Amino acid sequence: MEFLTESPLNQLNLKLLNKELAEGNISHSYLFYGENMKYLLEIALQFAANINCKNNGCMECRICRNTLKAKYPNLHILDPGGNSILVEEIRDFIKSMSMSSIDNDFKIGIIKEADLGRESFDLLLKTLEDPPDEKCVFILIAEDINSIIPTIRSRCQAYNWIFGSSTIENYDERFKNFKIEVENSLAVIMSDRENISKALGFSGSVRNFIEAICKEARDRNKKESEKIKKSGLDKDEIERILRKLEEKLKREISKLTNLIIIYVFDIIADCLEDIIAVTAGSSEGALHYTGNYNIIRKSFKTESINEYMELLKVIRENRFYLNQGIYYEIALDRVVLGLVRH
Repeated sequence: MEFLTESPLNQLNLKLLNKELAEGNISHSYLFYGENMKYLLEIALQFAANINCKNNGCMECRICRNTLKAKYPNLHILDPGGNSILVEEIRDFIKSMSMSSIDNDFKIGIIKEADLGRESFDLLLKTLEDPPDEKCVFILIAEDINSIIPTIRSRCQAYNWIFGSSTIENYDERFKNFKIEVENSLAVIMSDRENISKALGFSGSVRNFIEAICKEARDRNKKESEKIKKSGLDKDEIERILRKLEEKLKREISKLTNLIIIYVFDIIADCLEDIIAVTAGSSEGALHYTGNYNIIRKSFKTESINEYMELLKVIRENRFYLNQGIYYEIALDRVVLGLVRH
């Protein structure tokens, strides 16, 4: 799984899961959590394929191929398509997990992160405590472990997965386009170092992208809230779920904002490292962005390396303080203005 980092935690996770598979000591419930739902689902599907594969997780047989495509009859995925799981959804899911398995294989139930109402919570907790049969395996996946109620977490074997910093590109095509726009903007700023207005406009373009992405999160939240209001639940339950939805929206917006800013910082850091490398006499092939080699040679030929080492230090400090509420536009302006002449 190329998206996993070489983190010792990931290596330990894989070692423990492989040991369970080798010994046939499969637990009834697991919790996989980390900062990318797409990758968490892929890990869960690969683990599910390994559980039922007759060839030690070959990833080539019918069972493996169909499981990885999420089309295996013994695989059931509860994806609410929103932030909350309604009681009808959890009942249907448990009913599917209660049916007899095909070929006496394990029935794998994957549950995506979502808020549970009281009745849904009671149903899931009861199922985890007393599975329909010994052939049931439940895998909960969550980007935010705090979204999983402690009583549920305590019934699961929890595995925290660490993903690479480039995972932002896997959200959708716009993030890839955003990356190209950031790289091109920085190249323009470096090639025209007398134009301070371009540098000052950089943070504004990043802000516009963040606002567009966060608006989509707010729109999804609004749609889900309307669904809950019309669900027929009692007033107190509706208010409780709506509060949870609002809390989750705040976490999502904070996470998206920080993820985008860290990604931009990483791109700027690569450019600064290229400036330092060229100033120190490195060749074009040593750069992160080889297309900037001539720009750097022309625009930064008399610069001091120490100045850009300090900017790298600023980036590291700002990354650290992002979760503590720094104003990211000021942080970006400070770094990008360091690329122009004063």
